[in-house]
Amino acid sequence: MRLRHARASIAVLAIVSGALLPSTALATTTDDTSSVIGGPRMAEKGLITSPGTPDLPAISAAGWVVADADTGEVLAAQNPHGGYRPASTQKTLLALTMAPRLNPSDTYVADLDDASQEGTRIGLWPGFTYRIDDLWYALLLKSGNDAATGLAKAGGGTLENGVAMMQAEARRLQANDTTVVNPSGLDADGQFSSAYDLALWGRAALKRGDLRHYVSTIRHSFHALVVPAVTPFKDETMYAKTENRLMLQEFPGAIGVKMGYTTKAQNTMIAAAERDGRTIIATLMFTPGGRITSDAAALLNWGFAHDGSVTPVGQLVDPLSPAIVSDLDTAPSVGVSTNDIRPHKETKPTRSKDLLVGGVPGGWATTGGVMAALLGAGAVWPLLRRRRLTR
Repeated sequence: MRLRHARASIAVLAIVSGALLPSTALATTTDDTSSVIGGPRMAEKGLITSPGTPDLPAISAAGWVVADADTGEVLAAQNPHGGYRPASTQKTLLALTMAPRLNPSDTYVADLDDASQEGTRIGLWPGFTYRIDDLWYALLLKSGNDAATGLAKAGGGTLENGVAMMQAEARRLQANDTTVVNPSGLDADGQFSSAYDLALWGRAALKRGDLRHYVSTIRHSFHALVVPAVTPFKDETMYAKTENRLMLQEFPGAIGVKMGYTTKAQNTMIAAAERDGRTIIATLMFTPGGRITSDAAALLNWGFAHDGSVTPVGQLVDPLSPAIVSDLDTAPSVGVSTNDIRPHKETKPTRSKDLLVGGVPGGWATTGGVMAALLGAGAVWPLLRRRRLTR
């Protein structure tokens, strides 16, 4: 199946599903190279460099891009428009979508859907109130899937609207390889992106002072603002620590941006560093094994060493104007197949029934009913202790 990387309707991308693709990734090109976002060479498969380019380090990622984040020049790439599952790098797109719409000082009341998300969570409790500012740290440092659904609903009103807004933002950024099914990046039928699109996301995020601050933070602690009048809950503190090992290992100039992992996506990453007034960005997708950090470091070091001395092979394009985006066709919503969802590596998934005490039915719609059942069961404190996150 061949996809065109242009400002055409992304409805074409919405038909891509797990039934039509390999379970891991899809690398595609287009026949009309003049229409490829980023330049004609971005349509190529395999390693893409200019003649005379110094040797690149061996990179295990199936698709990657290394670029100058300031000029947008793509210095080298491999399968840049190949379709791969994004994992938690997709939270960067969520942040780009909702940061302009949400005041950090505003608050959000978590619900049962947030608390029961699969994979990595910060530990939001249904009925508790949290600052939007704290949720950004939970999303971009700890990669909380509960924070992802909460922020999508806080900015979009409903989860469905939030996902649609993320898709629209991808189109505004000209990230046309991207199809959004959920805000967290958990594996889902039809949800794909590309190393090129991730570079667009990362570059856009670094241009926002607020997001640049969040992604370059090492750790942050916070607590719920409104809690039931029960002593064990009052001092519950949540800790968010970055998962970016480049920052934790004090890689020179490291400034984020986002890592991800699912069983189908394997390791993914948007990495960036700043040295001597220059910022290099590297994106990697479908990286098996434990080489994602060393691969990212190698690409960044190569970029700093050769930026300005190699002929670019492409360009990270600028976003479209909102008026142009509104004129484009909208894609039909893509339903999430729960059978296709896999948890993140970092945390063993907790089933919804494990979040409740005393067999509270999952269909209970009110927070009051859930909290009453939790408090009445006499087992709230052990549950709280089990879900507490450590530094």
